[in-house]
Amino acid sequence: MRKRLVLAGGGHAHLFTLSRLGVFGDAGIAVACVAPGPFLAYSGMGPGMLSGRYAPEDLRFDIAAMLDAGNRQARSASRFPSDRANGARRHVFVQGRVAGIDPEGKRLLLEDGRELAYDAVSFGLGSVVDAPFPVEGEGVYTVKPIENLLAARRAIESRVGSGEAVRVVVAGGGASAFEVAGNALGLLAGLGVAKPLVTVVAGRGLLPGWPVRAKRLAQASLARRGGRVLCNRVERFDGDRVMLVGGGTLPCDVLLVATGTRPPGIFTRSGLALAPDGGLSVNAFLQSVLYPDIFGGGDCIRFAPTPLPRAGVYAVRQGPVLCANLLARLAGRELTPFRKTDTNFLALLNCGDGRAILRKAPLILEGRWCMALKDWIDRRFIGSFAPARPPRGSGRPA
Repeated sequence: MRKRLVLAGGGHAHLFTLSRLGVFGDAGIAVACVAPGPFLAYSGMGPGMLSGRYAPEDLRFDIAAMLDAGNRQARSASRFPSDRANGARRHVFVQGRVAGIDPEGKRLLLEDGRELAYDAVSFGLGSVVDAPFPVEGEGVYTVKPIENLLAARRAIESRVGSGEAVRVVVAGGGASAFEVAGNALGLLAGLGVAKPLVTVVAGRGLLPGWPVRAKRLAQASLARRGGRVLCNRVERFDGDRVMLVGGGTLPCDVLLVATGTRPPGIFTRSGLALAPDGGLSVNAFLQSVLYPDIFGGGDCIRFAPTPLPRAGVYAVRQGPVLCANLLARLAGRELTPFRKTDTNFLALLNCGDGRAILRKAPLILEGRWCMALKDWIDRRFIGSFAPARPPRGSGRPA
């Protein structure tokens, strides 16, 4: 009887596993991936989608197609004629959202009432925006999920097209907030807006924790295009105005929220979070410290051996170890520890005007060539997980 692995979420930490489904099929393991949609948007290119540099299809990983490719590989390699003739499907995509976890019964509960049984499960759910004020309502867009940035772009385009004013406020001051603000300015410039109104409301200033030179470059990038930075915090959004902490208001038509992230609340509700941030608590093997058949990677976990920043680079680095350990757990083999690697990784911030800021301590640079490098790295990363195309005349299994 085949064992069943469930990938909860198509996050970056799961891409390596999804690209190597043949190995799981050979081991008699069926893989199901449950996610809200068949595509995963790459966060590193999201701000560029806001400015119009990228189309939605430029930054998508096709999760469903990766599962289909795994099935085609399994059928062609199968020793059983019935598998090849009947198009047997070992791996499936399940569209839905995980609402709960029953670790004792080894099942996931979906929002629509369905249940998914597993022999092992891995969570790659990413993170959600941690906003200190309500983010519901027209004109408010959190930076996650990434698709929200496309909705914000369309709202801005619509207002400009109808001759209305577009006053953009970005709540937050980190790398994501800077990229979003810069690309909002880029979008408005591309739409012919002569005097764009984009204000970053950042309680600790722009790019806290970054080197001084990077902060100055980021500030100058926004300022030369009409953007400004206000050291304060948003208290709430009130229709067409942002109310600031301590008093004061800003006119606002579009509010982009980039106030930091946190893991989704599912682990707290299921008793699997052992830390205040609500992440899935995992050991050095990316394995739950409470239930050995539960694993996870990326922004939704809390790495118990040592704290890790929420950065996509860690999800990507965890991918191969997570894949190996899921296979090892189901095959009864020894697990491999994830070793925290050098934190001085290359960082590239899209300024929204064809330039990028590069940080590789102690080096801080800015220029168009930096953006060209970022674009090359991002597109190469997307392409590295593109599933093999089916033979001409064939289609996805129904």
